[in-house]
Formats: sequence, C-alpha cells, structure tokens
Amino acid sequence: MLQSSGWTCHAVGSYKKKAITAAAFSADGSILAVAAETVITLWDPDKNVLLAVIGETLTSIVTLSFVGKSEFLVAASWGSKPQLSVWNMSKLSVSWSYMLRVEAVACAADSSSFVALALLPESSRCQESIGTTFQGKDGVILLFNATDPVPVATWSARKAKGGALAFLQVNSSSIEDNISDGKPPQALLAYMNGDHEYVLFDPYGEEIHELNVIPQKDLVDPEERRQFGYAFIYGELPEFELKRNPMSWVPSVPSEKPWEIIFSGSSHNLPPLTKLCSAFLESLLEKRTAVVE
Repeated sequence: MLQSSGWTCHAVGSYKKKAITAAAFSADGSILAVAAETVITLWDPDKNVLLAVIGETLTSIVTLSFVGKSEFLVAASWGSKPQLSVWNMSKLSVSWSYMLRVEAVACAADSSSFVALALLPESSRCQESIGTTFQGKDGVILLFNATDPVPVATWSARKAKGGALAFLQVNSSSIEDNISDGKPPQALLAYMNGDHEYVLFDPYGEEIHELNVIPQKDLVDPEERRQFGYAFIYGELPEFELKRNPMSWVPSVPSEKPWEIIFSGSSHNLPPLTKLCSAFLESLLEKRTAVVE
C-alpha cells in the first residue's frame, strides 16, 4: 500500500531571546546542542526540555559538532576573538581551546578524532623565519584526538578561506586493488578550498604529503568552460549566413475586415511594418456610410 510521508513541527524553543547560531545532534540523537550566540545549550529533543547550559565563549559560535560517539563537543566561533574549543559533556566544561579562526570542522563517525581547517594570521604568512612551510598558503588542517590538545597531524593548505572538510567512509572492496600494503584506510578526508578545488587523502596514513588539490582545469574541458547558456546545454548552433535582398517585400492583400487577418500567419510571411500600421489604424476608425454634401 502507498504511504504518504511528510514533515511536521515537533517543538519550538528559545533561550533568553538570543539568536540561534548553530546546532548539532549527538550520535544517538538523544541530545540536541544549540548555540545561542556565545552560550551552548543542551536539550532533550523528544521532550523539548532544557537539560543544561555550558559556559560561554568570547564571540558568537558558528559551528557545533559532536565528535563521533564520544563525550566531546567541538565549537568554533568567529569575530574579533575567534576560538576553537572542545567541551566535555560529562563534566559540562571546556576541555581545551585555541585562539584560531576556524573555517570548517569535520568529525569522524566511529572515533574520537576530528579535523579543523584554520586560517593562518597575516603575520604568520609574512614571516621569513618559518621558512617555506607556509609559502603561498593561508590555512592549515589540524587532525586532533578530542582528548588531547596536541594535533596528531597537520597539513598546510592554499585558498583555505571558504573551504570545507568532510570524512568519507571507505568501502574496502572498492579500493583494495589500489592499496599496496593491503591495509585499507580507516576513512578518507576530503578537503575543498575556496575555489572548489578538492583533494582526497588518508589522514591516518604514515606518509604525510603536501596537499595537491585537483584544479578545475583538470576536471573540465577547456572548450566546455568557455561555453555558457544555450551553448553549454545544447551545444553550438550550426553556422549559417543569412542572405537577404533588402529590396524584397511581401505584398499585402486588402480585406473588408483587416483586423481579423492582419496579424495571422507566420512571422516571415507578414507584410512590412509600415503597411501593417496604416492598415491597423484605419481599421480602428469609424467609416461613414453616407456622403456629406
């Protein structure tokens, strides 16, 4: 039997008339974390009951994410004092934090690991003392274990502003032919920069290489990139040369009721516009039936 489905509003909540800036469900769906500007509130989504209120950040929170099935919650805030903070749900307190401007956060589904895409400050990009590590790069990807503030791994990245991160579950059978050591990766990490160029790599691999994104020019044919509109969808129209005699014209045939047929027919068979206008205006004028002496 056909069954209809749809959405309905289950509950509406608010906290001290503050703007809601971010939200996230726990892995089992039992807790809903909602950021009310600089405050993190925890709710029972079934009963719409406020369970707890966690501390307060320096600026408004823009990203919330539970770290897999662990007890940790990651929050990122922007503004004059940006911050990346990890909160312990069992203690209802902050575990550790960094003063970083974070563009994106992604959490692994089956572990307590997460990655953060942070923008480098302008001063760090210009310093010569850091060598060529960040030359031409404006961001860094940090792999963390939620229990430890020291990153497990780091990668420098270009065009990080507006970038995004995501963990991808790996189907072992689909990639076993491409693995030399016989050990499939736990998960793949996708990084897409601000220009929508992306790269896939194993964040848990022993060898760490520089991120080389796949540019758009390698994905799209150069001829196709220059096309747009009709040509992009249907292809180029055939070229043809329109040869027309400027002295040619279509003769008009007078009628008792020109308004009935004046605009009928194909556009290329209609009389010239000068004849159409005069005939149409004459049809609107009242004709006298008697001669006035």
